[in-house]
Amino acid sequence: MVVRLIIALALTVLTLVIVGKRAQTIYRLIMSGQPDHDRMNEVGQRRKRQLVEVLGQRKLLKWTVPGTAHLFTMWAFIILLTVYIEAYGALFVPDFAIPLIGHWSVLGFLQDTIAVLCLTSLVVFAIIRVRNAPEREHRASRFYGSHTGGAWLILFMIFNVLWTLFFFRAASSALGNRVFAWATRCASIGWA
Repeated sequence: MVVRLIIALALTVLTLVIVGKRAQTIYRLIMSGQPDHDRMNEVGQRRKRQLVEVLGQRKLLKWTVPGTAHLFTMWAFIILLTVYIEAYGALFVPDFAIPLIGHWSVLGFLQDTIAVLCLTSLVVFAIIRVRNAPEREHRASRFYGSHTGGAWLILFMIFNVLWTLFFFRAASSALGNRVFAWATRCASIGWA
């Protein structure tokens, strides 16, 4: 138990150092630009547009199938952040749950549902990439000239996020830490 905590804390410190350096680089890049004196004009309209364009993925939804797959993937990153908070907390307290929402069945249902939808989206993305591969369609491919290796790596890394979610939930359940009712997270409990 102590070794696990030491490793977890060491990795946390390492992660914070890497994130801190990256944040510093981004801050310097932002500060190198010219100030925008019109930034505070139409703030309400800008916020509304941000919600519609980013959280609603309006432009991407014009491409029905890939847009929907992208919407599920983006929301998976937002919703599944709660699972990784729980997993990190479980390093210190085995039955850790996020205060106020941690035992909420709706959260467990959302986590499992978005994870399954995201997994389905990864299959959709893989099929699209294979069907439209530049090696097959040459210049007619929508991916012509893009770095397809990087795209496959991203799909693989997202897959890793998903299988670790299911593994964490299954391991927690097998150890008797049932934070949510079985019916709300049947996809991850099925692995247990």
